[in-house]
Order: sequence, then structure tokens, then C-alpha cells
Amino acid sequence: MEQVNQNQSQNQNRLASFRRRRGYSQLRVARLLGHKSHGALSSYERGRVLPTLITALKLEIVLRTPVAFLFPNVYETLRNGIRAEEDRLAGMGQQDLFDHSPRQL
Repeated sequence: MEQVNQNQSQNQNRLASFRRRRGYSQLRVARLLGHKSHGALSSYERGRVLPTLITALKLEIVLRTPVAFLFPNVYETLRNGIRAEEDRLAGMGQQDLFDHSPRQL
């Protein structure tokens, strides 16, 4: 589990709503994930902790929903950061990307 250093509202997710749509209890999903209790799942659903990649993929399988749909705010934050970096790099030009000479500040 990855502790969340970001704002909890940013880590809100749709785990509980997709779990309820499937008619699953927290304990059932927790057991399908290989957990003995529902404590970790509760922390995921409340946005206190982000699951590991393996657990997120298991959630995708159990809930039959892509991870990006389960964690839309996390996905959007990551996508926006990557798109911004792509734009920044596109403005540099190919030569600048491979220029390793020391830069003057």
C-alpha cells in the first residue's frame, strides 16, 4: 500500500460505488484480493491509501472495471502531468533533448 501524500479529495475513487453495483460486500472483495479482513479495502475506498499496482489490477479484475475508472482523479492528475511534460519536451526540439553540455543559469 502506498501512503497518500496528496489531498484526500484528489484520491477519491469509485471503488465503493462499483463494488455496490456488483452486489459485493467489502469482506467479499477483500477476500478476493487475498486479504483476511476488509480494513485495507476500507482505506482504499476512503482514499486514505492507494493500493499497490498488483492490488489495483486485482480490483480491476474483481470489479470488472478499468483502473482508470476506479481511480479517475489519480488518473487525471497523472495524465495532466504527463501531457504537460510532453508539451514542454516538444518545445525543446530534438537537439536539446540530447544535449548534455552544462547549462548556464
